[in-house]
Amino acid sequence: MRFPYLWSFLLFSSHHSFEHGFRNYKLLRVLNLDRAPFSCFPPELVDLIHLRYLSLRWTMIRELPESIRKLKYLEILDLKGSTVSSLPSGITQLTCLCQLRHYRYSFQSSLFFPDTHGMRVPSGIGRLTSLQKLGSVEVNEDNESVRELGKLTQLRRLGILKLREEQGMDLCYTLERLKHLTSMYVVSLNKTDFLQLDSITSPPKYLQRLYLKCSLSALPGWIASLQYISKLVLQYSNLKSDPLKALQKLPSLVVLELRQAYAGEELCCDPGGFSKLKKLGLHELERLQRVGIAKGSMPGLERLDITACTVLETVPDGIENLKNIEDLVLWHMPSTFIKTVERSRGEDFWRVQHITTITRIYEGRRRWVSETLL
Repeated sequence: MRFPYLWSFLLFSSHHSFEHGFRNYKLLRVLNLDRAPFSCFPPELVDLIHLRYLSLRWTMIRELPESIRKLKYLEILDLKGSTVSSLPSGITQLTCLCQLRHYRYSFQSSLFFPDTHGMRVPSGIGRLTSLQKLGSVEVNEDNESVRELGKLTQLRRLGILKLREEQGMDLCYTLERLKHLTSMYVVSLNKTDFLQLDSITSPPKYLQRLYLKCSLSALPGWIASLQYISKLVLQYSNLKSDPLKALQKLPSLVVLELRQAYAGEELCCDPGGFSKLKKLGLHELERLQRVGIAKGSMPGLERLDITACTVLETVPDGIENLKNIEDLVLWHMPSTFIKTVERSRGEDFWRVQHITTITRIYEGRRRWVSETLL
């Protein structure tokens, strides 16, 4: 109450009460209320007309009022981890917005990887042409909203969730118009929904991070043309052809994760492949039996994660050629595989590679148990 001229107020605790509210802070530009004990939106916030930044992260707020349109200078609205499920139509009048952030995680469909939840946006979201970050948007059956996102041509980061098979073409239409995208997160409504993404002829060429969580009839050819892609996550893709062969020439790829992404029995790459790769994750590839790493491939690999590949017979052939690998992390692997690794611990094979840590993570009676094998 003694500081009416505050421009910034940042809170990072859930142990404060706000019995006096914010009415006296008319000049606030920055208001960070992370984990504040709010169950509903404080109505006086819409009178802080000078706000540029508003964070309601990890609060219990469920909805925003229509009157949020009064915050006409707002540039960043952060709702990450909150329980807001849809945005009011008034949000479309905040034409200064550069960043609109909201997503939260839960573990429902997988033991190992979280499901992502976002927000529904109103019709007219395409008016917010200053937006550079938007995520994550739940589209459900709203085909028009998928195409309307194509109007947001300044977007750098986009998360789009709950896509249906029939919206694949609309998504392609949108992505061809978002020339400045550097990060994209795409999730289908059901993991069995096929998204046809092959019709993209001019993908966002500056993409650095790409997450595709959907079934794919084949790996879209344009992915192999992304010169700046540094992180690629494929989940539920259920590909029939070896994705390592298709991706090994990407010049900037540092992290590659395959999560239920391949239905074949063997993965392999050629000499010289994956020249920049530092982390490789093979997760829940239920039919995978063998992995081959050619000499001269993955020269910079530092970490290999293998999760629930239940019929994989042994560590990858050629792993001894990986001179920079340090960590081998084994999640929920069968006992036969673990015994193979344990038998190899004393061999020169491990010392040559400079592996410093082999970690086994498995499900105990009440929790995940981590055990260091090396």
